[in-house]
Amino acid sequence: MNNLIKSKNSLGEIKDTLLNILFDFPEKVKKTNLKKVDEIRKYGIAIKNFEIVSIAMSIYAYIKFKTTDKNSYRAYGVLNDAKYLAVSSNLYLAQKVNLFIFALMEFEEENFDDALDFIKNAQLINIGEYEFDNTISKVKQEIEKAKQKRIIHLAPPSFIPDKMHKKNDPLLALLKVGRTMAVETNLDTLLTIIAKEINLALNADRCTVFLLDTEKNELWSKVALGMDLKEIRFDAKLGLAGYVVQTGETINIQDVYKDKRFNKEIDIQTGYKTKSILCMPIRNMSHEIIGAFQVLNKKGGFFTQKDEDLLIAIGSSAGIALENAALFNKQKQFIEEQKQLLSSFIDTLSASIDARDKITAGHSERVTKYAVLICNKMQMKEDEVEIVRHASLLHDIGKIGIKDYILQKEGALTKEEYKEIQQHAKITYDILSKIYLSKYFKDVAKIASSHHEKFDGTGYFLHLKGEEIPLGGRILAVSDVFDAITSKRHYRLKMDIIKALDIIVEGADKHFDKKIVDVFMTIETNKILEVILGEEHKLTEADNMFLNKYRLIDLYRLCKNPDERKFTTEEERFVNTFNKYYNLV
Repeated sequence: MNNLIKSKNSLGEIKDTLLNILFDFPEKVKKTNLKKVDEIRKYGIAIKNFEIVSIAMSIYAYIKFKTTDKNSYRAYGVLNDAKYLAVSSNLYLAQKVNLFIFALMEFEEENFDDALDFIKNAQLINIGEYEFDNTISKVKQEIEKAKQKRIIHLAPPSFIPDKMHKKNDPLLALLKVGRTMAVETNLDTLLTIIAKEINLALNADRCTVFLLDTEKNELWSKVALGMDLKEIRFDAKLGLAGYVVQTGETINIQDVYKDKRFNKEIDIQTGYKTKSILCMPIRNMSHEIIGAFQVLNKKGGFFTQKDEDLLIAIGSSAGIALENAALFNKQKQFIEEQKQLLSSFIDTLSASIDARDKITAGHSERVTKYAVLICNKMQMKEDEVEIVRHASLLHDIGKIGIKDYILQKEGALTKEEYKEIQQHAKITYDILSKIYLSKYFKDVAKIASSHHEKFDGTGYFLHLKGEEIPLGGRILAVSDVFDAITSKRHYRLKMDIIKALDIIVEGADKHFDKKIVDVFMTIETNKILEVILGEEHKLTEADNMFLNKYRLIDLYRLCKNPDERKFTTEEERFVNTFNKYYNLV
């Protein structure tokens, strides 16, 4: 399967070696590879390349899992550690590998729903350097077949474990839950994992994890295995779960309908028939009750003392984890609110620039849209795109320090006036660098103030050259110039599109970074027109679909030397359609 590795930009022989081992997995899982993988892991630690470390750990875990049954507990532990490293460091390739291996292990344990969840999440991660979606898709098909048939031997021999792992192993369930609770911060995911693992470990029909809403004095749950309801809420004094929360007692009942404390309403709502029940309080670090486990209908008998002991073991750390997840979610919500406040603040600052001069109104917004289009073409990470977006909106904030008569002057600027207007880049930096928002706004300030730097070093205000200019600044330079020359100004009308593209293309390696120019020229023409037209005009649906087939480079090549060739009917339609919209504004 080595030919499935498609390296667009080589990241080194070490990473290739790891992925070669990975793609050999279904056919060959060699215990002898353990030493090689562990050596790579140690080397990754030495050079502080945590992507290599995480990938090596995931692969190590799977080799352990496949070749040494007694070490399956350790395998899950190492795999969860690899997950924590990959997620906390935003290592997308490592996350994809980790999810893929989780899927394989769950598949081989016949946990098909969990395996499919992992495989689907792996498919959602888009990575540019290494692509193994074909392998992932093949494994997904095998899992779906096995789930449908419920016969594991229908899977190809490569996926059958040498020794089937013991199902419903309480120690393995305890390890899985404990490890997951140590790294999982999403409350809904944590609730689901805890409920599923308890369900499997206790060989029960269902498990629900109820949390206490102290403000409403209600018990609620988003986890009810086998039920269609997304959320259940009821008074915290009702039912056996309510009794457990109020008293702190653990109850184990063989026939719940003979117990007056049992709340029959949920059974009535769902049509489910509850028989036996084990219900236990969930406590936090302060020993306060924050909810309850409710495990229903033990298969082949009743809940035992061993079941109670296992639930106690899980519950001792579950409460802390659930409380931490709730706090993390609150913090995440607070951060999102702060981001919205920041975006609103930035939008307001950007609008204040436009208010200085109606003729250039909308410039910052259009520049931002062009910059984001380039970022997306370059497949930049979401947080990197957000920094460029904010820098683009604020790139001209320094113009608040420039006199109106210079900004709005019709005709050429004098040498002195041009020197003064150049100061807006430094003023932009001075303003933004004083906004204390940690490293984030320092990056925004550097990018925003570098939009007039030139690739050959002749720009301003720091006279940076080549890759000394931040990547965002190089993106912003192309976006800013393109909008300036394709928009009306005090001293001229908008430029013909081919002349404008001439300036961009011929400025490569002089004014602009050629790599950014090349990316910009691959943007679809309908997307460029959508920015130019703004809210005032819209493309028809038919024209939008038609123009989406052509990129800026196609337009440039067709129209650069129109006398040298004869247009086809479709090419003529393309050029005429583009110009029709371009000349509207």
